Amino acid sequence: MDLPSHPHVHTVRVGEVLHVTLDRADQDNRMSNGMLEALTASVQVASRSSRLLVLRARGPDFCLGRDMPPPPVGSKTTPEQVLRDDAAPVLALIDAILACPVPLLCAVQGRTWGIGLVLAAVADVAVAAEDSRFRLRELERGIPPCLAMAPLLDRMPAQALSHLVLTAGELDVARAMSWGLVGESCPAAQVDTVVQALVDKMLGFPDPAVRAVKRYLAQAPRHDMGAAAREGAQSLAQVLAAR
Repeated sequence: MDLPSHPHVHTVRVGEVLHVTLDRADQDNRMSNGMLEALTASVQVASRSSRLLVLRARGPDFCLGRDMPPPPVGSKTTPEQVLRDDAAPVLALIDAILACPVPLLCAVQGRTWGIGLVLAAVADVAVAAEDSRFRLRELERGIPPCLAMAPLLDRMPAQALSHLVLTAGELDVARAMSWGLVGESCPAAQVDTVVQALVDKMLGFPDPAVRAVKRYLAQAPRHDMGAAAREGAQSLAQVLAAR
C-alpha cells in the first residue's frame, strides 16, 4: 500500500508500525492544511495496514499550532469559508483518529501548542519530554478555540480546561500530566528509548485484544467528540465571520 507523501510529513513503515514525523522545524512545525491532510491520510493508512501508529516531530518543538492566520477585521469572510478553509481539515483529522482501530502513540517535546496539544491529548498513549510546554493561546488572537476544546472535554477536568483556555497560560509537563493531557514524561534524551519500549510492549499484546480496547474506548458512553467538534467549528466560523 502506497504511503502518503508530503515534504513536511514523513511516513515510514517499520514492520507492523507506521511512523509519522512532522518535519517543519524552521516554522516550529506549524501545521498547514496540506500537512493536516497528509497526517489524516497516514492515520487512514494505519487503520488499514498497521497495528500501531507513532507520531513524532523533528526539532526543538513538537508543534506551535496551525499555519492559518485568522481573517483580517473587515474582510467579510463568511462562516462557510471558515468552515471550509479552517475547520474542515481539522474535522477530517479528528474523524480519522476516531475511526482508527489501532492505537496512536504520540511523543512530544518543547512547545506543544494548539493542534499540537490536541494531538497529544487525543493519542491513546502520549509521552512528553520534561521540557514540554502546553498552551492554547487562541483567545489572544480573538479566536474561540472551541474546535480544539472538543477533543479535550473527556480528557480534562472542566475547571482545568476552562483555566487552560481562558488564561491562555502555559502548562509545564507536570501539570499537563495531572490534567490528563499526557500519560508519561521522561528526560528529552530518553524519549526515543521510552517510545521504543512502549512499542515493543504494545506489539506483544494480542492484536484482537488491543483493538477491542480501542473499540470500547471509542464507543463507551461519553461526549460525542465528532458532534462536539462540529459545534466548535460552527462557533469558530460565526465569530471569525463577524470580525
